[in-house]
Amino acid sequence: SMEIARYLHTEIGKMAPFKNYSADIVNPLFIWYMKEEYAKKAKWTLYDLQDKLKQSGWMVPAYTMPKNIEDSVVMRIVVRQGFSRDMADMLLGDIRDAIAELEKLEYPTPSRIALDKKEKVKETVFSHTGGKRH
Repeated sequence: SMEIARYLHTEIGKMAPFKNYSADIVNPLFIWYMKEEYAKKAKWTLYDLQDKLKQSGWMVPAYTMPKNIEDSVVMRIVVRQGFSRDMADMLLGDIRDAIAELEKLEYPTPSRIALDKKEKVKETVFSHTGGKRH
């Protein structure tokens, strides 16, 4: 699964909107975020991508990093044992499709408006700070 994690890490890192948090991975999990210059023009956020992926059955959480690291929204993938290359390609395809759909948006999403105003976005997943946030 490290091999699959590296593959996903590389492929997601090649996508125009994204930048991986670290250049290399040591565990079968990694996080990435939206490039600043892309985010400035984007009408969507990683929360919107999370929702789109959820519709395809993927649990890929988006959340804010703890304050002391950086107040930015990241997305995390944990590659479980038995996650195949075919599944990885399906996930990458769904991410690309979701981005293509989100890029067609005429107006900013509620989470984009909130982030631009520096308001808290209601997170729907468990965050690193322990417990569910509302």
